[in-house]
Amino acid sequence: MKVLILLISLFFSSHSVFSVDVKLKDLVRIDGIRENQITGFGIVTGLSGTGDTKNAITTESMQNYLKNQGLSASSNPALTRNIASVIVTANIPTYAKPGDKIDVTVSSIGDAKSLEGGVLLQSPLKAANNDIIAVAGGVISFGGKENKTSSNISRTIPKTVGVIQGGGIVEKELANAFLNQENKYRLILQNQDFATLDLIQKAIADTFGSESITSRVVSPVEIELSIPEKTDAIGVLGRLENLTITPENKARIVVNERTGTIVMGGNVTIDEVAISKQGLSVIVSGGQKKRFWDDPEKVENVLVMQEATKVSDLVKALNKIGASTRDVIAILEALRKSGAMHAEVIVQ
Repeated sequence: MKVLILLISLFFSSHSVFSVDVKLKDLVRIDGIRENQITGFGIVTGLSGTGDTKNAITTESMQNYLKNQGLSASSNPALTRNIASVIVTANIPTYAKPGDKIDVTVSSIGDAKSLEGGVLLQSPLKAANNDIIAVAGGVISFGGKENKTSSNISRTIPKTVGVIQGGGIVEKELANAFLNQENKYRLILQNQDFATLDLIQKAIADTFGSESITSRVVSPVEIELSIPEKTDAIGVLGRLENLTITPENKARIVVNERTGTIVMGGNVTIDEVAISKQGLSVIVSGGQKKRFWDDPEKVENVLVMQEATKVSDLVKALNKIGASTRDVIAILEALRKSGAMHAEVIVQ
């Protein structure tokens, strides 16, 4: 079975690695514009014998629901196996208005085998302060294809988590902390980097300095922008978002061992080093100094690469000679620990 490796490497010139112009809106967010999490409890009905069987919460909740509808339910609804208790969650933006629709996620909390074909009864969704912000309900949908194992045998995935597209309706507007009387706004950097923060500060000064718009760094990830009272703040922020910056990115490699995926930037390099693992030998060489690995008879399956080789080249070479994903991950981690590779390795 071939190892699936996804390489995302950006190369733009021999002297400038990873020099990409990025709009400021993709690097920062404005304080006050954010999403909020809301959650609630709900009941799913219409299941074809795949609902809860031993969940007392389901029984009690259904009886309370029917009582509120003016009906009496003395029997045990869970015995029908057509209902299930679920938790409903959603993310709502600060600027959402009453009547706006949002997507909601429904997940089983009982022993239901599947929620497929179920309908969520109207459920209130609350914020952390216990205020009801939205209500949710509707038919649950499931995405994805049938999963197959390495032996090409279909494996059924339990459908106990689903989504209702536009199933949530906003009932209450959240407090908006964006607009303020002082006309001061904070730009929050998504990835902390002092060099990038300095570039943003200078770009703002160069662009808006003549308009009496000032900025100052207030923390390692924040810049405070002061806009004169009679100036159109929205117009300034709109122009600000479209400023282009060439950010200074840290060298990172992200490895997902479960999927065999390796993602890296083009600014990751390797110093002179020799690697040997279970008969597999890799040499990244540089200079004319004689080393023990220069004798090919002493090293089997020698793969020689030049110093400052990109990690993408190393991974491609390892994959070509049959190294497994675990081999590649182990080698990358060992390279980082030895100091030969200048990058942060993040294993997920």
